[in-house]
Amino acid sequence: MVAVASVNVEENLQPQPIPEAEEVQPNPVAALGRALRGRWKIGVSAGAVLVPVLATVGYFSGIQLFESRAILRVYPQESNILYATGEASVLKIFDSFVKAETTYVASHPVMERSAETLTDLRPDLGDGLKAIDLSKSIEIRRSDSLIVLKTMSKDAAFAAQKLEAVIGSYLQLKSEAEEVRTAVRLEELYAREKQLTERLEVLRKDQLEVGGEFGLNALAKAHIEKIAQIDSLSSRKSEVAATLATLQTDGISSSADTSDQEIMRATLLDRAMADLNFERAKLMSELAGLQSGYVTQMNPRYDRKVKAKQNEIAVIETAMANRREQIRVLGQTGALTDVTESGDDTTAREIKSLYDKVSGQLDIARKEARDLNRRRIDMDGVETEIASAVRLLEETRRALEVIRLEFGRALPGYAVVMSPPSLPLEPTEDTRKMRAAMGLLAGLVAAMALMFGMAFRERRVRFAESLTPLEAQLPVRQVTDLDEADPHAADLLRNELQMQSLRKPRLVGNAPVIAVTNAGISDSYASALTLAESFARARMRTLFIDADITQGPDPEAEAGWREMLTGACVEAPTLNEQSEMWEVDSGALAHVEDRTVSAPMVRAALQHAAHMFDVVIVSIGDMQDSLSAQFILTNADVGVLVLDPTDSRASVQRLVEPLHDLPRNGSTASLRNALPGDPWLAVRT
Repeated sequence: MVAVASVNVEENLQPQPIPEAEEVQPNPVAALGRALRGRWKIGVSAGAVLVPVLATVGYFSGIQLFESRAILRVYPQESNILYATGEASVLKIFDSFVKAETTYVASHPVMERSAETLTDLRPDLGDGLKAIDLSKSIEIRRSDSLIVLKTMSKDAAFAAQKLEAVIGSYLQLKSEAEEVRTAVRLEELYAREKQLTERLEVLRKDQLEVGGEFGLNALAKAHIEKIAQIDSLSSRKSEVAATLATLQTDGISSSADTSDQEIMRATLLDRAMADLNFERAKLMSELAGLQSGYVTQMNPRYDRKVKAKQNEIAVIETAMANRREQIRVLGQTGALTDVTESGDDTTAREIKSLYDKVSGQLDIARKEARDLNRRRIDMDGVETEIASAVRLLEETRRALEVIRLEFGRALPGYAVVMSPPSLPLEPTEDTRKMRAAMGLLAGLVAAMALMFGMAFRERRVRFAESLTPLEAQLPVRQVTDLDEADPHAADLLRNELQMQSLRKPRLVGNAPVIAVTNAGISDSYASALTLAESFARARMRTLFIDADITQGPDPEAEAGWREMLTGACVEAPTLNEQSEMWEVDSGALAHVEDRTVSAPMVRAALQHAAHMFDVVIVSIGDMQDSLSAQFILTNADVGVLVLDPTDSRASVQRLVEPLHDLPRNGSTASLRNALPGDPWLAVRT
């Protein structure tokens, strides 16, 4: 029986711990350098194409701009307002007016009319020109009392025409607005004058209806007299009521008592006469003082005061006359009451009749006083409204005269053209060179962006050092620029596999099983075949099995892996007489497919083969497409992942876990067709 050669030089019966990989701190600069490695030629080539193209496009897209300027000067209506008045408020009003005019020059109505004017004047350039576009193309700023307009255009004449259109539209709209404003003000004032005149007519009619034959002063005097009459009648009524009550008292001599009461009333009336006389004397002195102070002047206000004092004196004199009449009546009443007891009834009836008469007079006097007071209040209100209406009418007529005489001077200033729009001869701004430089820079940036975009969007393995984070689970044992069929690369990989550390003890007599897989682009069949040939050259009985059964079977093929899975005895033909290598194809059974394979079937087939050979090389194809590949890895001693720089890094990362966990001694990776710039090419070949 052929002795089974161990893959490891020194068999360790005890499992050895996996050395922990030192944590490497990421270096962003180094990562950027690795990402850009091998892409400088692409960047330089793209820059050589893009830079002249974009520079040329930028130069021809540049334009020459001509600048035109104009100046408007705002003058104040009042002379020397800026220098000699010294009134800060007037200066502020003028300053605000200049600001408002600057804003009005840039307003939408001015720009809209200017755009219409330019469209009629230059249909070739102004057609489709909008007010907002024109406003954006003209810079308007204020400097003290100056309004400076500046614009730029590709056409020198059109730049000057734009400013002329704006200035003309501004002056025209301002004149129209002034005319409209004056007309509106005159119309409003005429309407207000007419309204006030009609209101005065109505108020004067109300004055005649309320006052009647009395004026305001006459009503006041009549009301005062009526109040004095009411006071007199009230006193008379009280005296008659007291006399009547005395006459109607039972069991008391009325003559003595009545005489005493009449004497007391007469005394009180006499005292009241004295007070009124004193008040009259005081008013007479005040009247004399007024007359002496204004003896040489004619003043309506003085006349009203003198007349008021005279009215007050007349009222007091009337009250004194009423008191005298009361004393006379009191004497008559006392005479009437000085009778015998036989005439009591007659006297009481007369006093009762007198009492009723006085009460009626008092009621009538109160009604008349109330009516006079109402008329006086109404008259006062009507005269106040008349005075207010007269004042408003005078102001309205004065405003009309001001508007008629001072047309055009409603605002504190006016604007004139100080400097007409200039016609530029030389371009103010030439953007062709600048845009050419921008195109040059854009070409360089685009080339760099292309290079960086390709670098950072790269999803392939490309360089072996990109697998550094996976080294702990999937060490890269070989990096070579040779392809899968190269025998020298196969020999190097064979040596690496023979030095693979064992994680689990392996029984002597069982041939090691090496499962070869790929990550997409590379060919696991060719790699496994050359690896098997390498073991055969080392005089080891080698069995090569093509276990990739993801494709349909070939009915004309010989018995192979499919038959071994069913437990059938398969004769493995040798490749040639001098070689120690036998090959088993995928087989011809149609009912054995990748999805029908189970783990016991794979285990039995591989164990049977392991007893007959020194080493078993199994090509399992792409693990992402094969379901039975993981069963083979589970029964394999070592897994080999054959990589190509064009393989996807995501696919490799998905295979790391099963390649590390499923084989007994882990897995290794072999990068074939490495790029010339791969740094591991010199150290892991």
